[in-house]
Amino acid sequence: MFTAVAASICCITPVLALIAGTSGIASTFSWVEPFRPYLIGLTIIVLVFAWYPKLQSKTQEEKDCACDEEAKPSFWQSKKFLFLITIFTGLMLAFPYYSNIFY
Repeated sequence: MFTAVAASICCITPVLALIAGTSGIASTFSWVEPFRPYLIGLTIIVLVFAWYPKLQSKTQEEKDCACDEEAKPSFWQSKKFLFLITIFTGLMLAFPYYSNIFY
């Protein structure tokens, strides 16, 4: 999530500056733009590592060893939260493509 925001911060800052009425802050994060492809790649790698254990099916051995009932995971550890984070990340990564509606 943080890498997605960092990848889009070069495009988010001018919109926030426009909303706030301070145009000088718009160029503050322009140095991040050359790193955008790398930050997008890092974001995708982090999401793959987050989703992999959630989508991996349990082996028969893991099912047999589960003597105790598994407690329901908290919201922060659920697939629903990870899905929301993935959607937010996608929106942040796509922000440069739809940011013109805010100008």
